[in-house]
Amino acid sequence: MIFTVTQQNESLENILKSMHIPKKEMHWLRMSKEITINGEQKQLRDLVSQGDVVHLPDFSQDSNYIKSNETVNVMYEDDYLAVVLKPHNKKTHPNDDETNTLMNDAANTISSAYLEPVHRLDYDTKGLLILAKNSYVKKMLDYMIEHHEIIREYTAYVSSIGRLKIGKIELPIKQAKSRNHQEVNRRGKHAVTNVISIRDNKVTVQLETGRTHQIRVHLSYLGAPIIGDKIYGGTNNDTLRLYASRVQFNHPVTEKIINVEI
Repeated sequence: MIFTVTQQNESLENILKSMHIPKKEMHWLRMSKEITINGEQKQLRDLVSQGDVVHLPDFSQDSNYIKSNETVNVMYEDDYLAVVLKPHNKKTHPNDDETNTLMNDAANTISSAYLEPVHRLDYDTKGLLILAKNSYVKKMLDYMIEHHEIIREYTAYVSSIGRLKIGKIELPIKQAKSRNHQEVNRRGKHAVTNVISIRDNKVTVQLETGRTHQIRVHLSYLGAPIIGDKIYGGTNNDTLRLYASRVQFNHPVTEKIINVEI
């Protein structure tokens, strides 16, 4: 990974720690002789200044998604990451040798040996998905997801409002007896959905956690099933009216605010 330093007179090690590079990668870098700063071989303890160009060796394996014959709609891309638009009724990533998932399409569209999703979208859900283009950025974005530093906003069109109101939905979720069905259950995993607006039948929410079918389960439990949600009580439309409509975060390398919405 190559990046330009924005801090002044700090050790490279401290800068990488502030970027949330994990301990395992830091250990590899301490042993490495392939770190360069402005083209000169350096070590983690060396000082860097604003404007210095750092090159870190990449220890990860290339991604091995089989390229499909389809392309994906790229909404944002730079040297480190991309934000793409996943269609309805398409899996995020393949099992074994599948070739008809979003990641197969992304491999056919984006020129990067390493390409991995930072989060997932349900098969039925259309919307924005963040992809990392190297393993360092993947780990940084994983940290940001875990610590709620990435805004993931969804728009849902519901059959009725029911008991839904603006505020935090904090209801644990677990898999029901049916494999493809989740349910609110006190023995389930912690799940938090924040309802930020309700306008007629249009509901906007933000995720704090990312459990399977989380938004669909929470809204249905409160009497507001999503239109087209055949599993959780929505009307029998062909298309689930749930969209991952916005992502916003501070870029883990450039520190710029990235805001992408549909």
